[in-house]
Amino acid sequence: MSDLEDLVPPHEPAEDAITFAGRAALSLIPAIGALASETLAYALEARQVQRQHEFNVQIARALTETMRRIDSAAILEDVVGSDDFIAGVTRAQRAAAETASASKRQRLAAAVANGGGWAPFSASERAQFVRLVEDFEELHVWLLHYFQNPTEWLQARGLYEQHSRISSGGIDGPLGAALGMRQSVWRESVTQAVADLDRAGLASIPLTTMMSRNGIFQPRTSPKGERFLEFINESDHVAAEPPASI
Repeated sequence: MSDLEDLVPPHEPAEDAITFAGRAALSLIPAIGALASETLAYALEARQVQRQHEFNVQIARALTETMRRIDSAAILEDVVGSDDFIAGVTRAQRAAAETASASKRQRLAAAVANGGGWAPFSASERAQFVRLVEDFEELHVWLLHYFQNPTEWLQARGLYEQHSRISSGGIDGPLGAALGMRQSVWRESVTQAVADLDRAGLASIPLTTMMSRNGIFQPRTSPKGERFLEFINESDHVAAEPPASI
C-alpha cells in the first residue's frame, strides 16, 4: 500500500457492532419485530460504512497514481487539503453511494484524483468531465474505447476477419459483433448513448450511415473523448470489455 492509502482511517466493524448491541438490547422490549428492524438497519449501515471506506482507499490509490504519472510539483499534503479535493471527495462519495457498479466507483475515484488544478486538465474540462462521470454508464465508456480504433479492438478478439472483406455498409455489423448481441437488443441503448457522446463532443458515431469499408472501421472518438478517458485513468482501449448487459 502507498503512504497515502495508509492515511485512510481503517474501517472498524467492531465499533459498529457495539452500537448495534445497544440498539438490539433496547429493541427486545417489547417485541421481536423491532429487533428484526434493527438488524436490517445495522446490516445496511455497516455495509455502507464499509463501502465508503473502500471508496476512500480507491481515491487514495487514484491520487497517488495521478501524482506519480504527471510528476507534479504540487505537494501531496497541499492537494489533499485543498478546497478542490475536499469538494471532489464529498461529491464523489455521494455518487459512489448511489451506484452498485464497481467500475463506476473506480471512475469516480479517478475523477477526484484528476479534479483539481494539480492535474493536466483545464477548469472547464474538469467541470464537464466530473458531470459526465456521474451521468455515464458502462456503455458510454466502452463505446469511447471501441471507437478509438475499431480495427484494433476487433483484431484483438478475432472478430475482424469476418467483416474485413466488405466493400461498403454500416458500422452496425462490426459493432454488433463486438457487443455480442442482436441488434434488436442493443440498438435503442446504443442510439441513446451515441447521442449523449455526440452532445458532449466526445464522439461522432453515425449509426445509420452507409459508407465505404474504410469508413466502417474509422476511429470516431474525438480528441476530447480521448481526454475524457485519460481523466478517468482508462487509456487501454483494446483491453476494454463491452458491458455484459445494456
